[in-house]
Amino acid sequence: MPETLREVQQRFLAAIIAGDAGAEALIVDDARVGARKRLGIYRNNYRASLIGVLSDHFERLHAYLGDEQFDNVAGAYLAANPSTTRSLRYYGGAFPAFLARHFPGDGELAELAAIDWALRSAFDAPDTPVLDAARVGQLGDAWIEQPLTLHPAAQLLAMHFNSAAIWSALDAEHHPPAPVAFAEPVSLLVWRNCQQTKFRSLSVPEAAALSLLAGGASFAALSADVIERVGEAAAMEELAARLGQWLADGVLALAG
Repeated sequence: MPETLREVQQRFLAAIIAGDAGAEALIVDDARVGARKRLGIYRNNYRASLIGVLSDHFERLHAYLGDEQFDNVAGAYLAANPSTTRSLRYYGGAFPAFLARHFPGDGELAELAAIDWALRSAFDAPDTPVLDAARVGQLGDAWIEQPLTLHPAAQLLAMHFNSAAIWSALDAEHHPPAPVAFAEPVSLLVWRNCQQTKFRSLSVPEAAALSLLAGGASFAALSADVIERVGEAAAMEELAARLGQWLADGVLALAG
């Protein structure tokens, strides 16, 4: 039975990705170029295209490693993780974890990649309504008891190295500082505000508060937690300052 077009396409793709020599029969073979060489050209173009996608998605990591090292690392990732998505926008989501597994002695690499990916994800995250001052005014006191969450464009990253400082130096086209391991992990908040992506390091208390809200806690539950930790007077001042910033930044949303 003749192969369907889809079957031919699948065989051709397998030949490009996995090096299936049997698919050479699908390629025009002549003395001028030859099927094997033609297939090799397709493979090289496929590899170069996906490495180019990774370079675009992980621009600061690329700047940190340089062209040659980045191409080698990206090529290794490509060999282990061929694209399975219809849109190349989503290719590379597992790159930070890949770097963490394969370069455990250079932890800043995975963290730089995680920052790059989080910023890109924040940029085109869903436009879920944010919990801002106007929304709070509309809801009145009722919002205080409602479960909250982080906005889809916001996420928390755990940094074990000064990777945020390295990323910022690279972004400013400055020489990056040497990687330094922290005694304790530092939380990084990545978010989008008015179509601009941002990140900032968090204090331990603020990171704990946002983690609690990310898990679906209400502001009332958060308030009770902070009051128990620092007392009512200090808690009111702390919560008012943080809530004002969170509402202005647009990092919260109503859960559900």
